[in-house]
Amino acid sequence: MSAPPRRALAAVLAPALLAFGAGTAAPASAAPPAPATTAAAATYTVSVGTPVTYQHPTDTPAVPYTDKDGTFWFQQSAALYGAHDPRYWDFFTGRDFDSATRSSAVSDAADPANANDRNNDTTWRCNNSPTGREASYAPAGSGYAQKNFCDLSGVWADPDTGHWYGLVHNEFTPQPFGDGLHFDAIDYAVSTDQGRTWTIKDHVITSPYSTARGDTAAFPNETFDYGDGDQRLFVDTASGYFYVFYGSRIVEKGGGWKAFHEHVARAPISAKMAPDSWQKWYDGAWSQPGVGGRESNMVPADQAHPTGYTPAAGEYDPANPGTVAQQVAAGTMPATSPLFVMDVTYNAYLGLYIGEPQAVDQSGSAPQQYYATADLSSQKWVPIGDTGGYHTASWYRWFLDDANRTSSTIVGKSFRSYCAFGCSGGASGEYVNVTIGSSAPTAPPVDLGKTYRIANADGRVLAQVSGGSATTSVAAATGSALESWSFASNGDGSYRIANASTGRLLGVDSTAVAGRAWGALPTATAAGAGGPGVGQQWFVVPQSSSAGAATGSFKLVNRYSGLVLGLSAAGGRPAETTPVRSWSDTSGNPVGGARTAAEQALTLTATGTVPNPPLDGTHTLTVSGKALDDPGHSTAQGTQLVTWTPNGGANQDWVLTRQGDGSYQIANGESKLCLDVSDGSTAAGAKVVQWACTGGGNQRWLVTPTLGGYRIASRKSGLLLTTASATDGAKVTQQADTGSALQLWTIG
Repeated sequence: MSAPPRRALAAVLAPALLAFGAGTAAPASAAPPAPATTAAAATYTVSVGTPVTYQHPTDTPAVPYTDKDGTFWFQQSAALYGAHDPRYWDFFTGRDFDSATRSSAVSDAADPANANDRNNDTTWRCNNSPTGREASYAPAGSGYAQKNFCDLSGVWADPDTGHWYGLVHNEFTPQPFGDGLHFDAIDYAVSTDQGRTWTIKDHVITSPYSTARGDTAAFPNETFDYGDGDQRLFVDTASGYFYVFYGSRIVEKGGGWKAFHEHVARAPISAKMAPDSWQKWYDGAWSQPGVGGRESNMVPADQAHPTGYTPAAGEYDPANPGTVAQQVAAGTMPATSPLFVMDVTYNAYLGLYIGEPQAVDQSGSAPQQYYATADLSSQKWVPIGDTGGYHTASWYRWFLDDANRTSSTIVGKSFRSYCAFGCSGGASGEYVNVTIGSSAPTAPPVDLGKTYRIANADGRVLAQVSGGSATTSVAAATGSALESWSFASNGDGSYRIANASTGRLLGVDSTAVAGRAWGALPTATAAGAGGPGVGQQWFVVPQSSSAGAATGSFKLVNRYSGLVLGLSAAGGRPAETTPVRSWSDTSGNPVGGARTAAEQALTLTATGTVPNPPLDGTHTLTVSGKALDDPGHSTAQGTQLVTWTPNGGANQDWVLTRQGDGSYQIANGESKLCLDVSDGSTAAGAKVVQWACTGGGNQRWLVTPTLGGYRIASRKSGLLLTTASATDGAKVTQQADTGSALQLWTIG
């Protein structure tokens, strides 16, 4: 993909803060939460961990996805310009992103009918693709050895057939006006054999302007638009749409690119990337075709740009004279968009889509910016923070959920942010753990004090099988407690779903690849000794229409597999997990198995209340308006804890894990050390510190609800967790129960 000249990559590629957080009251029922009107309504800040090296940087982002048998893959590409430079589509596989290695079986595969069409040398494929056939070679002596250079970037596995679909970035017709560049366009490709061979089918997103060499009728003045490329694919669970964020650039003839503009197009997932399914966002509507349609330049939504895009009259027009700088100064063309080539994910903790674009300042001295929107249908992105002293000029970025390490589609409160080239300190590849805190994270989708019936659009109801761990669905509710489920927050945007009769947690086997295979059957089992596993965590995603309106239904997405809970009357799969679908399969293929959209469209209906609801998960503990705090983000044993103004930092997160005796172990979310009465003391006034978790009685806490909150008592001493005052930095000790407000805790 286009960044600084690819020839500089050849040597590298040839060998093979503070964050605000607060709990919010749950709604009284399972009515879907209203989408936030603006992400700017809350306060956000960002904390960043220490960079960790990424070993496989190349000329696109790495795109993770999971195949029908549960195998994890990520894909990335390079297509360098020199005659002997590498041009390849690479595929990596393993248990997760950390362990994945390059698959030679797929990465080195060739078409049996055409040995020139190879994944490890895409020269023939690119030159003979729909774009390649329309392209022309550069003038003699050019450093561009081919007429088209193409990268696969953005892969999706079709739930109906298991075929792999992908978007292809093309850089073609080099040096069209004696400059150093080329045109861009986006095609789509299909593989029916798990990536070994590919057919590039057609154009899907192309320039509104000519891409013919030397077309001075289309570009009569000093500049030209080099087309649409550098796509970032996002598969939206909520709406059932593909969204593709892509860029264009304005080039000065005989020179280089000068202005970088951001655009977006979308298509129903059900259309499987077909060319006529794409619509570009233009002038506030999804009104233009993907191929050749007009496109708005997206900008951050603010008082100067309330729509979040450049007015149509201010867009680039090749008929306007002047250099880029002159046109920008005259207001006849937008400057570089701060949203350029933004990759996007859904942050379940915030209840917002977040994006990380390329920095406008490419010096390497600027932080990574984060933007958010509540609604992809209207594309109003607002800034929510940056990485502070962590600076990057990254060419390519992508998100990864740090719990499953296999998905970029949905992440929790903390996630990985990857970079390839232009990373901090000049690094070629790295990731950092990022936490975005909020003064108003999204409210739980249900009342956590109630139990719920989980039913699909056909009325089938999820149930645990009596006497076993299997789950099933019944045609209609019978009133059995085995058909009711409670939800408990993990504090990071994910939830545990427990059966009301047995207390067992809904989940899949996260120790095996089979647990994320399409059609994996969920079970209801006890949490492990270390707490609920990633296979017992679920994202509860409210569904929305194409216009962004809530539909009243939800999808339950398993965090380990990324698959969605579905209920069916079909034999052998009364309850199962399969890829997200908003359409019904009519392919006749056994992979799709005639599954319907209704199977995954779930409603949550209250059936009762949760007796003494468990508090397992990540929480904040506040008293007299101050949060229990690990001072200075300390990781040292023996640090006495304090209370401090809530700020959403990880050092104010506490992970409660219920023990067999009904008490709780309470560990700091950042240091991972446990809440501990110093030296095992039973004396009033003893310091409460953090210490390595031992399971001892001085690290077990009885959490008892009382009017207005909770009393938290040491199981060993019986004394209450107490702060010294309501001022920042007040020391925490254990004291006798005095009824003081300094002993009344709120668990958020």
